Amino acid sequence: MHQAIGKKIDPLITWRPEYCKRCFTCINICPVKNLMFQDDEMVSLGKCIQCQLCEKYCPDFTIEVPPRKEDKK
Repeated sequence: MHQAIGKKIDPLITWRPEYCKRCFTCINICPVKNLMFQDDEMVSLGKCIQCQLCEKYCPDFTIEVPPRKEDKK
């Protein structure tokens, strides 16, 4: 079975272009408007707050964002 290779688009976000159908769900759901397409490639504007909404709502499982680390007090 072929495994799609993820492409790091910033330190927090991995995108799998082979699976992405460019539906713009991730772009539209992002509360800080961090994601966009440029020349058919996903681009991060460096504003990710790790809410994981893009990962949760992507119908093709093409985006991965690690969970936020809890602040230790």
